Amino acid sequence: MFRKIQLKLTAKESLLTGNFSVYRALPRRELRRVGGFVFFDHFDAENIAPAQFDVPPHPHIGLQTVTYLFEGEILHTDSLGFQKFIRPGAVNWMTAGKGITHSEQVLTLQTRMHGIQSWVGLPHDKRKIAPSFEHFAEENLAVVELENAKIRVLAGNLGENHSPIPTFQELTYLDISAAANCSLEINVNPSHELAVYVCAGEISIDGERVEKFDLAKLSDGAEKFAFSCENETRFVIFGGEQLPEPTVIYWNFITDTIGEAKQAMVDWEDGKFPEVTKYKKVASASETEDLEKMKLL
Repeated sequence: MFRKIQLKLTAKESLLTGNFSVYRALPRRELRRVGGFVFFDHFDAENIAPAQFDVPPHPHIGLQTVTYLFEGEILHTDSLGFQKFIRPGAVNWMTAGKGITHSEQVLTLQTRMHGIQSWVGLPHDKRKIAPSFEHFAEENLAVVELENAKIRVLAGNLGENHSPIPTFQELTYLDISAAANCSLEINVNPSHELAVYVCAGEISIDGERVEKFDLAKLSDGAEKFAFSCENETRFVIFGGEQLPEPTVIYWNFITDTIGEAKQAMVDWEDGKFPEVTKYKKVASASETEDLEKMKLL
């Protein structure tokens, strides 16, 4: 049995600080989350200057942020004191737990910025753990080399190939690069809720086309996934075991109740979250513009 397309959505363009456009695939009214993944932004833009990508310090609780680049360079800075450049192929994995603040910036002109930032919701008993930050270099991630495709295991596993990234629930996150005229099938965990997102090119799943910026939620239960493509393409498969209810997604927070989330917002506005002491603003946008755009994060 093979996974089929259950629902197909095109990511919606959204503006961040500096008028930098991202394509938001999750959350959507039609689809709130896929497995543990509750947020999924894809960006692909050329000639990005520091003023266009300077996301000031902002808070998170109850989730993990996952940043993965195909091209470009981003500086991550957080309230734990970590400051790390994210470059293509590496995975930046930050656990907010009970509360963290971080910023993301471009420091030099980037000829192309192409990547994904996603959020993974923490299970109930992990939502108030101590915050932490981990960075996994490209060479430490498992890669499966096939005749006409390459699969990088960002989280979870592909057969005997396991990601070194520890997670608090079962996840699947695979980066697949395929050559022209590729036709491939792989085994997936039958208990995982899964989706496909196309970052470049297009693929066909059971005869249905999925193009760049499309998210295709897959049917549940089957243990095989198959696709074909006429031209070179790159896409990700992501998901995993479902988050337990209740799960509230409110601004940058994941909580058990809406009251808890609103209190976190009050705490942020009252300056009770930890500071990002190493952050230095490089963009030219005004503080007012930043605050307005931050509501979209």
